[in-house]
Amino acid sequence: MLLLLVAPCSLLPAPYSLLPIPYSLFPVPCSLCYINNTMNNTEEKLTFKVALTPSAHRLAEKFRRQQSNPDQGKQVYLNTLAVYAMNFYCQCMGIDTDLSKSSSLTPVIPTLGDIADLYLNNLGKLECLPVLPQSQVIKIPPIVWNNRIGYIAVQLNESLTEATLLGFSKTASTQELPLSELGSLEDFLEHIETLSQCVNLSQWFNQICDKGWQRVKTQKYPSAPQPAFRLRRPRVTAAKSITLETNLVSYPMDLVVTVTQESQQESDIEIQVNARDIDHLPLGLKLMVIDDSGEIFSEVSAGINDTIISHGFLGERQEEFTLKVALGDASFSEYFVV
Repeated sequence: MLLLLVAPCSLLPAPYSLLPIPYSLFPVPCSLCYINNTMNNTEEKLTFKVALTPSAHRLAEKFRRQQSNPDQGKQVYLNTLAVYAMNFYCQCMGIDTDLSKSSSLTPVIPTLGDIADLYLNNLGKLECLPVLPQSQVIKIPPIVWNNRIGYIAVQLNESLTEATLLGFSKTASTQELPLSELGSLEDFLEHIETLSQCVNLSQWFNQICDKGWQRVKTQKYPSAPQPAFRLRRPRVTAAKSITLETNLVSYPMDLVVTVTQESQQESDIEIQVNARDIDHLPLGLKLMVIDDSGEIFSEVSAGINDTIISHGFLGERQEEFTLKVALGDASFSEYFVV
């Protein structure tokens, strides 16, 4: 059983003061034994405890010293510890992270705002929110309400020798979220598994396109005319080449998706299927949008001599759907999350 040596004095008086670096801690290896010993199966949900080692505090102190504002320095210190704890958990769970792409661990970025992000490779940024002892809510700065794949609550004990991962939320739209409304760590792992299997449209705005998708200029695949005021909103287009094989002939085409960020919670999604190296799309080709319950949300079909079929709809943040292009028994499907 892992034992933690806790400093006897309280180091977080209200609101909280900067603590001295504890020297009574020792590094903890990432092993199955450690995971089993530190996961507490409570009546509500599973949690995960991480020892905050001297190296974690040295890193936090490094970033704190870069702050000219003492209060901001204290917040950056706590943010760094929260990111450290979540990064440790990800390593134990086999989830790849890249600290060099985490703004919270970049020397200059922490001075720009209250940011505690951890970059998960090919998935996006996860916000790690420190929770003070006895607090019943997590505070979510508006600056991180967007472009995050989720939010983890990390409770720090009074002496800052230990962090407990309390739970997870997919989205944020308020500055305070009760701990009682958090999902579990199992929900987080399921969410990560889902993201790893699908195309995450929100990450296209962060220059991340994977699974065969490539960003393209909108002039190549012109979309429907838009009012001038909409052109100023974040917008990205990506395409993927597909081929439907029938018994008689192959039909090459391009699947094109344009995403326009309408608000922090909604995006306008326009889908096109374009003929490629053929005069027109095959008659009866179907483009279907299937919701997360497996029901067909919308469907359009190619007519005679159509070179393009398209469909647009509004998608809510973290909403999941499937695009299906079908001709008879031949079909192509791709799974998306907004």
